[in-house]
Amino acid sequence: MKKVELFILNYNGADFIAPCISSLLDAIKNSRHSCKLSVIDNQSTDKSVEVIRKQFPDVGIMAMPENRVLCSFNDAAAKSNAEVIFLLNNDIKVDSYFIDPLVNVYEKKEDVFLVTAKSYLFDNSYEGGRSIPVMKFGLFSMICRFPNYEHSINKFGYTFAAGFGAFDRKKFLELGGYDDLYLPGRMEDADLMLRAWKRGWKCYYEPSSTLYHMGAKSFNKRFGERGTMEIAHRNTFLFMWKNMDGLRYWATHFLFLLPRMVWMLLRGHPEFVTGFLKALPKLSLALVKRRQEKALNYQFSICQVISFFSYGN
Repeated sequence: MKKVELFILNYNGADFIAPCISSLLDAIKNSRHSCKLSVIDNQSTDKSVEVIRKQFPDVGIMAMPENRVLCSFNDAAAKSNAEVIFLLNNDIKVDSYFIDPLVNVYEKKEDVFLVTAKSYLFDNSYEGGRSIPVMKFGLFSMICRFPNYEHSINKFGYTFAAGFGAFDRKKFLELGGYDDLYLPGRMEDADLMLRAWKRGWKCYYEPSSTLYHMGAKSFNKRFGERGTMEIAHRNTFLFMWKNMDGLRYWATHFLFLLPRMVWMLLRGHPEFVTGFLKALPKLSLALVKRRQEKALNYQFSICQVISFFSYGN
């Protein structure tokens, strides 16, 4: 039996956090592991905390002194004494047996860093859970709808990254958690998982555990859809500049950069260009972090990780 702590990250989720908590409490009742549920509140300005205290008085609330988005998980993990920590959004609902299929993987394998579930949107369309890293036209991305992905939706296997799941707490802290380079968010999960894969730790997809996700609810509410896309593009560039290796990848990155900008402008998506411009002031910080990563002498490079997934793993 494992000691497990489930953390819900909350910012202004008064309208949708109650179903999330209720579903997790049901899952805890059905778990054979020792589970605790806590809410991390990132300086909410709505009635989130009031709703939680009134409807779920036994659920602990960790009030953060500032909103550091996913980086608040770093502080929560440091204070926890659990072996496995679930890092979750406030806009999800889980099935009644969500917990154990994910935690049980830790009892079978020693190289686990993350185990994630099969994720659907609230309209029951498949969102993901099993992802692969790709480089296309000079930019890095993660995709869940890769060729023949339908055949792997219900199969246990590797995944590159996930926005939520069950983490090995000690390994998470050893990697330093989420990198604040990407605040307020986007791509920080890819960066974290890449660091794990480069160290030789594995991320797994367990489809017998299921959750439902509203998707970008807090982000779109705070930044709007265009603002959210701008942040995503900015952070993609920062991810590249921090992590990318290999002459071929760098050559294609610079070769396609200007044509891609023109193409995105012609399609009415200026946020790609503005995202690039907003990444430039953080270039020096990304390069500092790049040097720090290089000094760690990881077991694998990003090129090797991408190649590993390109062969159907």
